Amino acid sequence: MDRVIEVAAHLDGEVIAPALAQDELVERVMERGQLVLLKGVFDDATATGVRRAAHAWGQKVPPADTDDFRGNYHRRRAMVSRLQQAPHVFHDFNFNAIDQTPAALRTELLKLFEPMRGLYNALTGYATTFDIPPSGPYVHPQLIQYPSGGGFFARHWHNLAPQKLGLIVSLSQRGRDYRNGGTQFEIDGQIVDMEGRHDIGDILVWRYDHHHWVTQSDLRDKFDWDAADGRWVATFAYFDPF
Repeated sequence: MDRVIEVAAHLDGEVIAPALAQDELVERVMERGQLVLLKGVFDDATATGVRRAAHAWGQKVPPADTDDFRGNYHRRRAMVSRLQQAPHVFHDFNFNAIDQTPAALRTELLKLFEPMRGLYNALTGYATTFDIPPSGPYVHPQLIQYPSGGGFFARHWHNLAPQKLGLIVSLSQRGRDYRNGGTQFEIDGQIVDMEGRHDIGDILVWRYDHHHWVTQSDLRDKFDWDAADGRWVATFAYFDPF
């Protein structure tokens, strides 16, 4: 069985339209454990625009030392996660209160996250919004930069519920914006490497409890937290942090 299924997809307004029936897509991901790669959903201008807007915002707002699950913040992480004991080096940009971001940034973010929200709801049967409820899980729009010179995320995994399936959008072009690095999975003992397959604007749909990791960016490069280079992705997380 092929572990990666490439499916053509496009934006119809704000709706992501894959060339595969939604029930079959869900069955392939959740029952067969396949990775479905929706090709060419977002154009280069959208992907590049959102990462540049987030980076510019991060240059104006000081990095946080702790997580703020009800606000907007960015963190420079070089640590070992407390729960999963996974070492990692990356810079994440978190927009839990997306409606409170500056107007120009919000415009760029919603070009990406509004279609992702629609796709996620269609595939899971949820009715997520960008509001924070009094209790229970909610959406955490996030951009992650793996800086050139050593960004990575060691092997880890997530609980299947309530997320069910994950969405990862590539926001950088390999060979132009970064040299190397990508997400790898272990599925039923088989290693699946997405480096070189997950192009800018593609959405990777995957079962959320697969063990996975992000390989290290090129150590020949100088590491700089303030630089905008490296590999960028966007994720659509759904969980209760409290």
